[in-house]
Amino acid sequence: MPTRLLYPNACGQREYAVYSAFTNGCGCGIVEDATEPFLHVREQNMLNLQNRTLAVMDNLPFLRSLNNECIDLIAIDPPFAANETFTGNPRPPITDAELQEEIALARKHGVKHDEGRGTTVRDIWTWDDNVHPGWLNMIEDDYPPVFAVIKAVEVCASENEAAYIAFMAVRLIECRRVLKSTGSIYVHCDDHANGYLRMLMDAVFGKQNFRNELTWNRSGGKSDSNKWGRVSDRLLYYAKSGKFVWNQQYQPHNRDYVDKQYRYDDGDGRGPYRRLPLHAAGTSEGESGAEWRGYDPSRHNRHWATPRKGAMHKYIIEHNLIPRWPDGYPAIQDKLDALDEHGLVIHSDTYLPEIKTYLAATKGIASTDFIADIPMASGREKTGYKTQKPLALYERIIAASSNPGDVVLDIFAGCATTAVAAERLGRHWIACDIAYRSWTMLKRRFALEGYALSDMTSATADALDGEQPELTKAASFTIGPNNLPVRDDEDPDPFHNLQKVKRPKGGQARSARSASWSGRISKEEAKELLVEQFGAYCWGCGWEAPRFPSGEYDLGLLEVDHIRARRPGDGQSAGSDELYNLALLHATCNRSKGNRMTLEELRRYNADAQRIYGDLVPLHEAVAFAAEHIARYGRQEELPG
Repeated sequence: MPTRLLYPNACGQREYAVYSAFTNGCGCGIVEDATEPFLHVREQNMLNLQNRTLAVMDNLPFLRSLNNECIDLIAIDPPFAANETFTGNPRPPITDAELQEEIALARKHGVKHDEGRGTTVRDIWTWDDNVHPGWLNMIEDDYPPVFAVIKAVEVCASENEAAYIAFMAVRLIECRRVLKSTGSIYVHCDDHANGYLRMLMDAVFGKQNFRNELTWNRSGGKSDSNKWGRVSDRLLYYAKSGKFVWNQQYQPHNRDYVDKQYRYDDGDGRGPYRRLPLHAAGTSEGESGAEWRGYDPSRHNRHWATPRKGAMHKYIIEHNLIPRWPDGYPAIQDKLDALDEHGLVIHSDTYLPEIKTYLAATKGIASTDFIADIPMASGREKTGYKTQKPLALYERIIAASSNPGDVVLDIFAGCATTAVAAERLGRHWIACDIAYRSWTMLKRRFALEGYALSDMTSATADALDGEQPELTKAASFTIGPNNLPVRDDEDPDPFHNLQKVKRPKGGQARSARSASWSGRISKEEAKELLVEQFGAYCWGCGWEAPRFPSGEYDLGLLEVDHIRARRPGDGQSAGSDELYNLALLHATCNRSKGNRMTLEELRRYNADAQRIYGDLVPLHEAVAFAAEHIARYGRQEELPG
């Protein structure tokens, strides 16, 4: 049977896509071309891609092609909204053979390759270049808190930064959808937009699922004019739910600390140790307070405390220092005897005995949200990308928030850092990047790690000039925009992390959408008013809404928009959300109008294209009606009953 998927297409409108799958004898669906890297899953919420897949395409349609809840961890390093263009040259330089391979792969995918030999990352954002109007419509309708964040950034920062947040919003919404309920996400950023991204992620993932804001001290000293030197990045860490994967990470102890605390060594191969009490405060009338080998802990207001948990307890078991520990020694006196017989007790002539606690038993210092022990990428690891992040940093977060065999996703994979870190830690990985250079960098970095990906040729080895070790083959896949994965599920209902809506005095509670609408009446109320006064017509083209058999209008495609644009061109004043600036538009006209075109400009545009289908509402009548309404009822929150 065909699988029907409902999802927003590239234009932001909702459409159906129908995919046919064949079934084999066991009833499991398979795709026609068995050479492609797609797995038709036996049950929902499983990954519909093979491990080690690189998708070279825009990451939004790629994300939308992944099954719900199929990813364990997302670790991304997106652009920072730095308002500059980064350029660089890969190290070693791209060879003719590598460039020709990129061109051939792009041609296979139906894409023109125009990247040249260098690298260019444009981190400058505008509404026209980076944000499709359909995205905002979808966000405003389905995710009001997210839309409110975008509008807040536009007001408090700039339109460019708001465009960046809108660009990230549609992708983070999809990231949340593909994450498993136990999954987590890390978003790398810096002080250009970390505050706005934090607000956005609160809206998308829920403030209650915020875990940490990590600070990575990427360099030592730096002098910035008239401000503190900027030497750090941020990583925003969110879980999808309250139940998530967490593996505590540790760093080695400071050398001075080790020399001071672990200054004893018996030369028995167990290494340095420190001496800790074999007792604890307070007396006990039970066996833990009884005398042992001439020592009476009660005389010192103490009682016996043998290892029952913690590092030394685990070390004894893991290294079998005492066979059958602890269950083979049920009584405290038996445990003390066993510790003594195996050389772990230090006796005293003046006080109570101590226990040897070995340095090897400690895991180190628990990692914190301030990371100062990982330097920037250097040496063989360095790719030539100015924005590259170190492997050790991403290995730490992947080790902490996933388990071996879990699936790690990176949708800004130009440097391949997340994929390489995941591979080194025994995780599966999926990567996506819009540049074909990412394919070359992925093959290079895996070759340096000792892996030959499936589509690696001698061009990679020649470019590295013998730097790579003996290679082990690793099956991998590369797909393009003409080869998206096939989903076997449908989009879930939008996730809302809404705060409780307060009721205005004397009126009903506003709709959730009113949080992102500054007008004195809601869109729904404005639509009802304008249809009642002027009919169910598009003010941009004259189209009339169809009617149901009952005779009532079907208003599904009729939307409320602005007469004067909210984001006009230079020299024009911005329109408001008040009634006198509102018009009814067919959804197609609304998309064409966008955020910068006035209603008059839309009408001229439609007239030139011969898309005027009926009489247009005179604007002076609309303004007069709004003025009369305001004069009669005032700028009130609610319409009169």
